[in-house]
Amino acid sequence: MTNWWQIAQRARGWLYRHDWRLALSLAALIVAAAAWMAWPRDASPSSTPAAALSVDEIETARERWVVVYVSGAVVHPGLYRLQPTQRVSDAIVAAGGITEDADSACLPNLAAHLRDGKEYRVPARGQGCKGNKKTRLDINTATRDQLLAVAGMDEGLADAIIAYRETYGGFQRLSELKSALGVDSTLYKQLQKSLTVP
Repeated sequence: MTNWWQIAQRARGWLYRHDWRLALSLAALIVAAAAWMAWPRDASPSSTPAAALSVDEIETARERWVVVYVSGAVVHPGLYRLQPTQRVSDAIVAAGGITEDADSACLPNLAAHLRDGKEYRVPARGQGCKGNKKTRLDINTATRDQLLAVAGMDEGLADAIIAYRETYGGFQRLSELKSALGVDSTLYKQLQKSLTVP
């Protein structure tokens, strides 16, 4: 009994003296085991490959979402994921709506359905209406905002045009911009590209 007791005492004393080494060894073993478990391995030949999407599944995904780019005079320009049943107006609302300097006369077709990958731009005043280059504004019916969207137009001239219409019942000829309102030849040539008297 004495021998066993002495052996146990010696073992306990050795453990007390070397406990930090044992703890360090145990920690190293745990780290090594974790690294072995996490180490990437090639898939075994018997592994099942990932199934490819069928054409029907791709079409279903496209029918579920469209991604459009809303740019220009909106609060938060950027990419938006929306449903294909939604309209251009929904995309603009998703972008935070139009800003104060947006040209309300040059908005894209708000009623149109969204198309995947398309950009919907809201131009600011003075930038002109892209896509309507061939269409000239009727100077006798154009709103103030529409007039301000015309290249070369400033607020003073827009107000003068509206005042002239109210006083004289409208323009008979576009050249009255020169003869009645004093527009110089250079500006008149520029305005001719965007304004007309039908």
